[in-house]
Amino acid sequence: MHQDVLRAKWRHFRNEINDHWTELSSDDLDQINGRRDNLVILLESRYGYARRRAEKEVERVVTEFEDKLRRAS
Repeated sequence: MHQDVLRAKWRHFRNEINDHWTELSSDDLDQINGRRDNLVILLESRYGYARRRAEKEVERVVTEFEDKLRRAS
């Protein structure tokens, strides 16, 4: 479901990304375009995260976002 949330709610999730990873520019966010793998790659390059850490961080933020969506419903 996480992949679906990223794509379906990209505009809203984009703000979450910006809150968590402030070093990512608007151009970076455009490049991600709702694709989890693109976000992982950017976290590796901008923050120096190892692949596994980047994946865990993305999973954590996506889960938090899903929880917010559920509570808002």
